[in-house]
Amino acid sequence: MPRVTVDRTIRDGSGGRVCLQTAGPWFQYSIPLVIQTVMTTCNNTSGGPPGAPPAPTLPESEDCLLLDVTVPKSVWNARETTKRPVLVWIHGGGYIQGSKESAVVPELIAKSQANNKGGMIIVSINYRLRGPTSALLTAQNLSQRSLRLPPRQAWQWDVASNAGLYDQRLALEWLKVTVIGESAGAGSIMTHLSAFGGIDGTSPFQRAIVQSPAIKPATNAARYAQLFQTFLDTAGVASYAEARALSTEQLQGVNNAMVGQSAFADTIFGPNVDGLFIPDEPVRLMARKMVDKNVQLIVAHNSDEGLLFTDPAFFQGLMPNVPAAKINTLASTVYPPVFTGAQPYTTMTERLKLAVGDALFSCNAVAINAAYGNKTRGYQCVVYFFNGAVADATIPLLIDVPTATTMQNIFVDFTIRGTAQGSAANQLPVYGAGASVANFDGAASLAVIRDPSASSRCQFWNQGF
Repeated sequence: MPRVTVDRTIRDGSGGRVCLQTAGPWFQYSIPLVIQTVMTTCNNTSGGPPGAPPAPTLPESEDCLLLDVTVPKSVWNARETTKRPVLVWIHGGGYIQGSKESAVVPELIAKSQANNKGGMIIVSINYRLRGPTSALLTAQNLSQRSLRLPPRQAWQWDVASNAGLYDQRLALEWLKVTVIGESAGAGSIMTHLSAFGGIDGTSPFQRAIVQSPAIKPATNAARYAQLFQTFLDTAGVASYAEARALSTEQLQGVNNAMVGQSAFADTIFGPNVDGLFIPDEPVRLMARKMVDKNVQLIVAHNSDEGLLFTDPAFFQGLMPNVPAAKINTLASTVYPPVFTGAQPYTTMTERLKLAVGDALFSCNAVAINAAYGNKTRGYQCVVYFFNGAVADATIPLLIDVPTATTMQNIFVDFTIRGTAQGSAANQLPVYGAGASVANFDGAASLAVIRDPSASSRCQFWNQGF
């Protein structure tokens, strides 16, 4: 619920905390494979030993809905007379882990002050994670304006899903901003673009940088009904009312058990097709162009997207509620077992990697481009997600400085000027009928290529299950 009182105390950031979270146990197997592949294809060097993403250094708490606001001193001093652009960072982490601490602020702030650009403000936010401890939201007194909702909606529920997405909207509502997100953060942006059926003006931002939007296919109301029953069984309760009586520690144990027992690459929890905030699967909403068309977009994905999430044994575990006939179509027609070079893969691992990457990320990006009439700008990157830093703390890799600098300038200019004349964002081509993207591969200049994901494969995924 929005605050009804105002606390004007300026805090220094000490005493912070992150939302309750967990990690998929399969990271310990997949991250070394990612590092080895990227080092081979991009001539990058490892920034640290292979292993799972670092555990949060701040305490976990249910009282975690905090945000950091970084304002350059010159902007602060001119606050009474001059408004400056705002970039909001939504972290990734499969909807089960991560925090505002992953935002890289100093480099982007410095770029925003260079060459008389005037500076900008950066905000990074926490939002609730991890299924049952976050997906149950008491919302009786939410005001319509506070969430930028269509006025026809009646907000008189006791419990609602997608609590983390509502957290994001409350954080974004205070100002028209540019938002940037990777993986789950980008998937969250995808849901905001099509929220409530994509009514113009409902997105709480004017521009968005969408990096590898992660939303698992076939995650519909029926699937979440199954998950809710699994939650009740795991918790040893018979109803939501009984679940509310469980302690934080008990709910943490339930979440850990559900994620720990999930299929490879399945973080279990994520955006839920609830019939209201998300009235249908996001790719289906994109296909019907049910989006807020007033938003200006940069859309990106990575070339080896699926490697981190590729089950070495099988693919069906990722989508247990999909009929066997659909899986057979995937295996025989969309990704046939042909390793002669006629397909974009020559080994079983490459085949699985492509299928998982398409399903979780790349085809979502293609769907967003199509929903906006291919008038978006975009890029493909071979160095995984980019949050503005030269070193990536989530997957221990180093990003070459020229690439990092170019991307920093694009993000900053897009925030400040959009695609006005002279903006570095114009280095990215308009997607267009030719599916054009800039290719970040460490080269001195950006080559424009056809998006490898603009294919019949994505036509299959983006029809929705």
